[in-house]
Amino acid sequence: MAVTGPPGPVMDQDEVDRALARLGAEHKAVEDSLLALQDHAGRRLLEGAELTGTTAERWATTERTIALLWTYFDVYTDALRAAREVRARHRWPGPGELAELTERLRGESVAVPGPADPGAVDPGAVDPGAVDPGAVDPGAVGAGAALEGSAVGASAAAGAGAAESDVAGSGGAGSGVPGTDGAGNGGAGNGVAGPGAPVEPSPPGERFTLDRLVARINELYARSLDVVVSADAVWSALPARIDLLAAELHRTRSLARSVGVRPGEHPAGDDLEAITRELAALRAQVVSDPLAFWRPAPRSSAPGGGRPDTDRYDRAARALEDVRREIEAVLQVRQDSESRLLRLRDLLSRADRTLAEARTARTEVLAKIAASEVPVVSGPPTALHERLAAAAEYRRHAQWHRLSPLLDALEQEAEEELLRARESLTAVTAPLAVRAELRGRLDAYRARMARYGLADDPVLAERYDAARRLLWSAPCDLRAAEQAVLRYQRAAGEVLTAGGQG
Repeated sequence: MAVTGPPGPVMDQDEVDRALARLGAEHKAVEDSLLALQDHAGRRLLEGAELTGTTAERWATTERTIALLWTYFDVYTDALRAAREVRARHRWPGPGELAELTERLRGESVAVPGPADPGAVDPGAVDPGAVDPGAVDPGAVGAGAALEGSAVGASAAAGAGAAESDVAGSGGAGSGVPGTDGAGNGGAGNGVAGPGAPVEPSPPGERFTLDRLVARINELYARSLDVVVSADAVWSALPARIDLLAAELHRTRSLARSVGVRPGEHPAGDDLEAITRELAALRAQVVSDPLAFWRPAPRSSAPGGGRPDTDRYDRAARALEDVRREIEAVLQVRQDSESRLLRLRDLLSRADRTLAEARTARTEVLAKIAASEVPVVSGPPTALHERLAAAAEYRRHAQWHRLSPLLDALEQEAEEELLRARESLTAVTAPLAVRAELRGRLDAYRARMARYGLADDPVLAERYDAARRLLWSAPCDLRAAEQAVLRYQRAAGEVLTAGGQG
């Protein structure tokens, strides 16, 4: 390696040893994190899935980034090994060796070759074979089988608990995630759902210090990890929940069919079909494009900072709950329909009897009361009886979805019909009630006169007989009878006053 002169003061032996120890620890942290990333369940799922949309675009970029990460790591490994070899020449390195070590550890001594110029790396610093981009097996990327929809939820959930490791930063350790096989195979994620656009690879032949190279690896790693963790989080959260909701949907559809709720016949049946289509479309999109359902956390730069977007799932769950409650109401109708039908028959029967009594009473009133307007009594509620018969047919043929609203309407209308029948009876019998009240008043006044020994008074007797003839004759003229009773009352009052009994 050609040494152009140390950058700044030449390091002493202790500084060299401390720098090598720190870089060695960072190298171990970087290696652990890259291996963890390579073995991350989310990366394996991304590698094997048939991706679309946002996820396909970001994953293509991230695959290239992960391959580049391994290239950078190989360059870092060889540069660190070369520095250790220089340090190992002598127990007490001389000025020339310390200057060379200073250049290797602090100077821009690490050259990263461009994809078209693998020989650009200084052969004295890096083994060309170690940084050849072809060293990353391209066949290992995307070699998995197409991801089945049902496998996503299970596999993603299995990888959700993998432990995260840290990638070393220029001053220590960075952050990392469970990885893969460490063979340098292409990796995880695609575009970055969070901290900005994907990092572009370094220009061909760019030179780094070891610290800058570590920082560059950390930057690329964080962006790659963000894609892997975000996709894995969506796959861990949504498919399993969608499957549970689909199972609930299946049970609800079975219950709906049992009570006659079917598409085209009942709105709830149409809603179930719409929810079924929505869940199928949602699951397919979640499986093929998980990053379309990722919402980064505001002002978060940590890999995987954010949450899955569950808005569509939540809407479908609410719609299914509404349908389920409606079907349960229909099911309740099936369970208590017999008792409700019996109660309806009883209500209508009582209304019929009341109307029949009112018609009989009207005939009696017309015969016994004169000069009085008696309201007409309506006939039996034929329409209600016909609808009640239709309700019984719905129950017989298990058409519960039709029976439910009909029973609700019939119960209200039957109550109203019974109330009208009672009001009609009251209105028809009102003249008889008036006659009975007048009879009672007349007899009460005569009894009072008898207590005072005045019942045989000629005026009172004459007026009493006149009122009694009107009240007990048929047909009774209520107006004339009422006036006769009033005349008797006045005469009784005058007699009592004259006799000092008032």
